[in-house]
Amino acid sequence: MKVRKENRVLTVDEADKAFYLSEGYDVVEAKNGEYVVSEKATGGRTYSIAEYSKLEAENAELKAENTSLKAATKKLKAENTGKNTEKSEKAEK
Repeated sequence: MKVRKENRVLTVDEADKAFYLSEGYDVVEAKNGEYVVSEKATGGRTYSIAEYSKLEAENAELKAENTSLKAATKKLKAENTGKNTEKSEKAEK
């Protein structure tokens, strides 16, 4: 089994897999001459303040978008319910 952290690729035993995952290594497979991550690391990673700030900004943007989409969905459901009620009243007449 192969593990990779940054530009370092190691061949390790399956028994050592948990240790390397906790140290920040990803389990990788070679496909078309490139290493493809098959299992992400579970620890041992650090991120720069710039990366963290970027993710924080993206998170805030996505939360705002989610809130507006929920409001739009609620409005459309209310409009749709009103139309369905009108149709059923016309059908009864």
